[in-house]
Amino acid sequence: MTVESLREHELDSIRSAGAVNQTELRNDLDPSMLDKIDGFSLENLVDVKIGRFLDQLGKFYPEGLYDLLMSKVEKPLIGQILKRTGGNQVHASKILGINRNTLRKKMKIHGFAP
Repeated sequence: MTVESLREHELDSIRSAGAVNQTELRNDLDPSMLDKIDGFSLENLVDVKIGRFLDQLGKFYPEGLYDLLMSKVEKPLIGQILKRTGGNQVHASKILGINRNTLRKKMKIHGFAP
């Protein structure tokens, strides 16, 4: 089985329905699918997802694509670290290797409550 067969249409429909919560996404996916995803490296999964995103764009590449993609990765990363640190911003900023004030700014940008 390839990464490309990860039921992209189901993931996209979940996202478009507003299910941005990771728990909801996990509950909507077949447990065997999660096991298959776990067999791939994070780098490989991100590479495939970026490739599919660019394929959907066709030959149109918007300006600021780097910032757009980084924000899509940054938001769940910050969210996961905040969750795992119980919202402790000092600890989260150390784990992320960024200044606490920078973390607070990014939290505001991505809609995390301070």
